[in-house]
Parts: sequence; C-alpha cells; structure tokens
Amino acid sequence: MIVCGPLHCKPTVTSLITKKACFLQKLPRTPAFAISLWRGEQAPLQFDAVKRWLPSIIFVFVLLIGVLAVQIDWTWKRKLSPRGGRYFFHRVELAVPSFRQSEEKWRDDALGGVVENGTLGGEGCAVAAAAMVFKFYGIDVDPQQLNWFLTSVGGYTDQGWIYWDRAAWFAPERVWHVYEDLPSYQLIDSNLKHGNPVIVRVRLAGGVTHFVVIAGKKGFDYLIADPGAGAAKGLYPLRELGSDIEALRFYEPIANANSQLSAKR
Repeated sequence: MIVCGPLHCKPTVTSLITKKACFLQKLPRTPAFAISLWRGEQAPLQFDAVKRWLPSIIFVFVLLIGVLAVQIDWTWKRKLSPRGGRYFFHRVELAVPSFRQSEEKWRDDALGGVVENGTLGGEGCAVAAAAMVFKFYGIDVDPQQLNWFLTSVGGYTDQGWIYWDRAAWFAPERVWHVYEDLPSYQLIDSNLKHGNPVIVRVRLAGGVTHFVVIAGKKGFDYLIADPGAGAAKGLYPLRELGSDIEALRFYEPIANANSQLSAKR
C-alpha cells in the first residue's frame, strides 16, 4: 500500500517486501547438481559411469599401443638383434646344403682371380653362402664354380666384394635376386615361413664382416648354416656369433620343385 500526499508518494514496508520477493523470483536459478557438488555431495550418475569405464578405456588404449609397438618392431628395417621377430612354436629347418670355405678343393682360389681380393678360404663367405642357397634351389653349383662364373662376368667390385645380383646370372632361368638392404624381422620370418632361406651379414669379434645363411628358427632363435668356422656345428643359433644382423640379402627360385622344407617338431 502506498500513501500519497499532495506533494509526494511514500512506499510502505509491505510494498517493498513484495517487490523484493518478485525480484528474487526473476533471478536465474543455480542448477541443483552444481549446488550438490559445491556442498560436497555425491556426483550425478553420469560421472559414476565414467569412473566405472575408465579402467577399461585405459586398458584398451594401452593394448592398442602395445600391438602397434610390436608391429613396428616387426616391420622396421634396421640393425637387428639375433633373437626376435615372431615366435616359432615349432622348430623349422630348411635343408640347406653346407659348403665350407676351407674346403681343400677351393680354399686357395682367389676371389675374382685377383690375389689382392683374398681367397675363398679366407674371404669367400659371401660366395659360399650364395652357393648354398642356389644348391638348395636345386642348381648344380659349388663355391668354386660360382667364383669362376663371377670372375667371368665382372661379379666383384674393385675391393673384392660380390655383386649379389650378378650371382643370380649363374642360372637366370632358375633364380632371381630379390632384396639387398637393411633387415627386418618381417622379411626374415616371412621367408622362413615360405620355405626360403636368407643370407645375412654379421660382424665377428675384431670387426670382421661375415655372411651366413639363416635356414631355420625355433622360438625367437634364428638358426644358421655357417660356411666359416662354425660349419661343423650344422644348424646353430645365430646369437652364438655375438653379433647383430647388419644386412639382409635373399633370392627366390623361379622353379622351386627341388626345394625341401622339413619341420622338426
């Protein structure tokens, strides 16, 4: 109620209270869940659901990261540990013939016919390894014959290193040169799974490079046929050489009728 005189109007206490109540009703209201959070009360149900699923979300994320890391490790081309790649539950052996560099028949033959390049007995591991793989493909060859052939086609560098692609010219209708670069577990394991041996370069004590044939695997251990000092062991674990795998070369047969794969379980 407002009392009005001739000169002015004065609001009563009742009218002021009424106006204040109307003003407060028009103010925006604070959401109930915000008030409850401010008071330290329990969060709404949607936050409880997030809390319940958070461990599962983290687990799936970590699992995906782990799978990605394994895949990268398997396919990444780089210097490799002598143990690794995919786990082979059953021992796999390829029947790769053994040639020894030190065989009396050819050990004194000069690489490329050049004495300065060294001999098959001393530096002929690459030639012997290639001959072993070719023989596995059913090609009639030995290190001496392959050395003679490479000499005739310019198959060596000035330093006496083999041109791996020219070695395949020995039997162009039977074998072709596929790969010569950094190794990866994927390339090695895939070849072994398909019954194809590969040649790898390692580094022996004292820094001397050496080539061997990976002809099998058991678990994470690669098994090698060694044309050098380890030839008498037959197939043995690559890790025994104490070297990483520095480089990879492999061929593939054009006609693979004579290749043999034996899986010893």
